[in-house]
Amino acid sequence: MPRLMVDDSIASKFMNLVALEMCLDFDNDFEITSYLYFMDSFIDTAQDVKELRITGMLHTYLGSDEEVADLFNRMSKDLVPDQEIYSHVTKNIHKYCNNPLPTCLAQTYYTHFSSPWTLVAFLGAIMGLLFSAI
Repeated sequence: MPRLMVDDSIASKFMNLVALEMCLDFDNDFEITSYLYFMDSFIDTAQDVKELRITGMLHTYLGSDEEVADLFNRMSKDLVPDQEIYSHVTKNIHKYCNNPLPTCLAQTYYTHFSSPWTLVAFLGAIMGLLFSAI
């Protein structure tokens, strides 16, 4: 997903793009409307904004995370998106989150290999076992 910079002018930019999408002059797939709805499905509270900011998906230049959450909740109000545009992204996110392997690997890494010396010791033990088996 592309990174999004949230500042004072983002609401007017998105609302102008949504208004342009609503014009009947050209054929469109309502990508901007669907993107706003998709982002609103991620952002409900300030805690959601904080997690997206920590992962680098959002760069906020507003006062607080609560303001960003309110901004996205207001912008996506009364929009009718195309549900199918981002369905594959949502499925991939659910598939990744429901897979226990990344969680187990991360938990093992942070529990047992929190310092570089434990990794070196582990690799040394593996090499010792391999050399003793030969």
